[in-house]
Amino acid sequence: MRNLRAVGLVLAGTALLAGSLTAGSRWLRDRDATSAVDGASDTVPRDEVARSISGHLSLPVILRGPRSVDCAKDLRAVKGARTHCTAHYLRGTDRDMTVRVVRVRGGEITYVHDAPHR
Repeated sequence: MRNLRAVGLVLAGTALLAGSLTAGSRWLRDRDATSAVDGASDTVPRDEVARSISGHLSLPVILRGPRSVDCAKDLRAVKGARTHCTAHYLRGTDRDMTVRVVRVRGGEITYVHDAPHR
């Protein structure tokens, strides 16, 4: 009886771990965001891009994301357009990344960022 209970606990723990790893890897892969384009300037404001990236870099349960994110310039609504952003973490560590437009559709653009690097 004890062996069956132990086997059941191990199987439940393994399933929980596998589900967590799958969700975590999907979260890390999903680095795209869609934002509305400002019609007057045909760009997405750099503050909007920074807010979106900050949300992507913050874990849903554990708050270890950046203290703030700054982007160098607004993101133009042109496929392939780029801007550079910096994530500022609590211990004074800064991580740079590049943001690139991958799709422009109507009044929205979809953009991705690479993993933060030194």
